[in-house]
Amino acid sequence: MKKIVSIIALLAIGFGSFAQELDRSKRPEAGPAPEIKFGEAESFELKNGLKVFVVENHKLPRVSWSLILDRDPIAEGEKAGYTAIMGDLLTRGSEMYTKAELDQEVDFIGARLSASSTSVNASSLSDHAETMIRLMSEVIMNPTFPEEEFEKIKAQYLSGIQAGKDSPDEIVVNVGNALLYGKAHPYGEMMTEETLENITLEDCKNYYKTFFRPNIGYLAIVGDINVKQAKKLVKKYLNDWEMAEVPTFEYERPQDLESYVAFVNRDNSVQSVIHVMQTMDLKPGADDVLKVSLLNNIYGSGFDNRLYLNLREDKGYTYTPYSTYDTDEEIGMFMSVASVRNEVTAASVGEIMMELDRLVSEPVSEEELNSAKALITGSFARGMESASTVARFALSIARYDLPADYYETYLQRLSEITPQDLLEVAPKYFKPENSHIVIVGKYDEASAGLDKFGEIKFFDIYATPTEEPSIPLPEGMTADMVIDSYLAAHGGLEGIEAIDDYETTYEMNIQGNIISMY
Repeated sequence: MKKIVSIIALLAIGFGSFAQELDRSKRPEAGPAPEIKFGEAESFELKNGLKVFVVENHKLPRVSWSLILDRDPIAEGEKAGYTAIMGDLLTRGSEMYTKAELDQEVDFIGARLSASSTSVNASSLSDHAETMIRLMSEVIMNPTFPEEEFEKIKAQYLSGIQAGKDSPDEIVVNVGNALLYGKAHPYGEMMTEETLENITLEDCKNYYKTFFRPNIGYLAIVGDINVKQAKKLVKKYLNDWEMAEVPTFEYERPQDLESYVAFVNRDNSVQSVIHVMQTMDLKPGADDVLKVSLLNNIYGSGFDNRLYLNLREDKGYTYTPYSTYDTDEEIGMFMSVASVRNEVTAASVGEIMMELDRLVSEPVSEEELNSAKALITGSFARGMESASTVARFALSIARYDLPADYYETYLQRLSEITPQDLLEVAPKYFKPENSHIVIVGKYDEASAGLDKFGEIKFFDIYATPTEEPSIPLPEGMTADMVIDSYLAAHGGLEGIEAIDDYETTYEMNIQGNIISMY
């Protein structure tokens, strides 16, 4: 018993000493960047130009197949939407199977098969790997584009378009993209009832013949399969896929405009959906990608980010403000998002713009930086537990011509970034002065104070300029009452008539020089 008491006493003394040395009011310093061990991706290329990457993972008896076609964005113009319809048609029938038969084959082996205009994805148990690649090859090489399925898909899209007219979130995205990139740019196009009506089945077939080619394809195979097996299956089922020259396109870069407010009025909206948008010229794998990721994390993406702490915790304007950005070979985008009560619309925009100004003019704190680094490091490390991540990294290195050790040195490069590094790079990518402030809401309740952020322009749900919405007068209000209120605010009619003299002063700011005129 005495021995137990002595041990407890010694432990108490030890824990007491440890508690005295540990200052829990300070965040622990970040440790060195963890060393991440990568799995290996084996690769080979078919004679038709298809590039194949294989990542073995024998923990589960499953195999996944992911095909990506690396083509330039396509401006669809008056037929916006036809590439999406083509992607849906790929799984609606082939030379060997009708849609019902194909669905039955996939369901019978407990597999999954999907397609889009630039991809085909499939997965199944490893025992059915050959059946899966055979079905996948039917979708890739032998689609039949049935007329009846084409009409069904168009009807589904029409229903979606009609439903989207009542969705503020969909409206703000469509209008925002159209204004940011321009309606003639692939990223600014939107599918409408008119463009949908213009699409023919022949448009879809022509797209397939032109762009569904192996020489722009990257196939990732992940799971319970070895390279020898994968190569045998891919050659057997995709070797006859014919290569051809694929067109490339170039587009004018969207112009950076002075910040303004684009408003879409919805009289039945009880809140305003706000998107503050700008283009961002940031290519995948660029030197500054990690720095931009940290800045976005601190501003509006990470845990306890500035938008969250300001708009939700401090002001109580909204529940889920956030920001997002994307890298893109053509042109990327950065966006701040919030849904707020109509009456605090201008105040919310003001806080968003203030936080953007802070981001480009003040260094972030060490605490913010370390927190963002820890979050990105943890996410990166967790992602490495998945074999599909290794495949995705291998594809990115090949597609974007990145250094072979780009991901192996990722965390080391992340750990070396300082607050000064972020301050130097922030103005290059985050530009409050060029922001498109796009708002969908009830204008008569949300308009007060918005004009201080620039000219207010009005648009319909198709991003077409429209007139300023009329704001109804309060019940019982007359013109005489407005005049009487104005006079009363200035001392009444007697006070105005008593004025004998007045002076008017004008002030201009020209390149920082203040000029006053009387």
